[in-house]
Amino acid sequence: MPLAPPQTAAATGPNRRRVLTAGAAALLANAPGAGQALTDDPWGAAARLSADFEPLAAMWLGYDAGHEALTAELAAQLQPFVPLKLLVRDAGAEVAARALLGRRGVAVDRVQFVREPQGLFFVRDAAVFAHDASGRPSIVDFRWSHYGWAAWCRQRHAGRPTEAARCAAVDDPAPDDLDRHLADGQGLQRFASPLAMEGGGVEVNGQGLLIANQALWVSRNPGLSRAAIETELLRLPGIRKVIWLPTGLAQDPLHRATIVGRHVAWGTGGHTDEFVRFADARTVLLAWPEAAEAARHPVTRLNVQRMQHNFEILSRSTDLRGRRLRVLKLPLPRIIERKVWLSGGADTRFSAEWSAASFPVAERRRDGDWVMQVASASTLNFVVANGVVLLPDYRAHGTPLALHGQVQRVMAQAFDGRQFRFVDAVGANWVGGGAHCATLSEPAPA
Repeated sequence: MPLAPPQTAAATGPNRRRVLTAGAAALLANAPGAGQALTDDPWGAAARLSADFEPLAAMWLGYDAGHEALTAELAAQLQPFVPLKLLVRDAGAEVAARALLGRRGVAVDRVQFVREPQGLFFVRDAAVFAHDASGRPSIVDFRWSHYGWAAWCRQRHAGRPTEAARCAAVDDPAPDDLDRHLADGQGLQRFASPLAMEGGGVEVNGQGLLIANQALWVSRNPGLSRAAIETELLRLPGIRKVIWLPTGLAQDPLHRATIVGRHVAWGTGGHTDEFVRFADARTVLLAWPEAAEAARHPVTRLNVQRMQHNFEILSRSTDLRGRRLRVLKLPLPRIIERKVWLSGGADTRFSAEWSAASFPVAERRRDGDWVMQVASASTLNFVVANGVVLLPDYRAHGTPLALHGQVQRVMAQAFDGRQFRFVDAVGANWVGGGAHCATLSEPAPA
């Protein structure tokens, strides 16, 4: 999920040891023929992107001092069900993480610690797992765009290309090599895609079907049409069909942005793990706003329109065998919000500090004004790991017990036979993240 704006100028990153298909290289160069179908399959016909609900060999977690409570809770809840791997940036972070997990009762000697200077806390976005042609875990390597930072700069400085370029120049390209480092460090095959995306925006059923948020993919890959993006998505291992949905949740905008009126949020621009998830190869969970909430809150009213449109598309959609998808509506929590004051001295690395400089000039916001920040809270940002599902718990943040019960009943339909546990991830929601974002599912060999 979105990180705070980088504070240093970008430097040219190291050359990446990526093997691009001919079609991918043409797309990167914007050359004629970029939309032509591949004549070969670089991974083999049996290779495929794996789904979250499949058996796991391990669950990866990220570590950051600002999210220690969530890391400890996730580790404690998941360890009985799946081996854990923890991504830490250096030796000092590993010492701190070991102490943290030990205090929470986690068996630290059973956790594999992986040091990586570029490590993200929201490790879901670092890589996308697949199976290679032999059924071994592998990694799909998407380009890193800092959650569409350049697109946000163009939005912030609309009509002022010089200012937009200066804003984009502070981006940090270093995490672009993170997925390569993970693949090399774990001895995994790696498939390079020319498309920019994070793992939270890639939703697949493990059998060739991918659900894509059009607004998100177009934002991450400026200059490419939906058709050109789809051509490249169909080059991913095993992907044979794409279902396009127009938009995600209103409270998940691109970085810091206005939703409507005074309501603002810090988000990803529409990660699918916030609003639509596969529960099995044919069952899709879709975020569903509460009618009573829509009557009182403008953000929920936007979500009603968006999710109704998504529901209509999904209800008509089929899998690769032509069978209709089973679409279950998963209730969203009540809106979580807080008043924040805009300040020229705000340290925008922190979620509760905002400045008028975060908004386009045309919005006429001024330091000293206040806005209402909405958390990117969603019941869809759950974690599946072998026999357990970790659900976000919003009862302490205004969601009634009855609504919580509705969520449990829908999830029981979707994940029959699994245990359900609960985790409070609101701290991560304020920066567009959640429990799913803070985990990365490594599939078991097929």
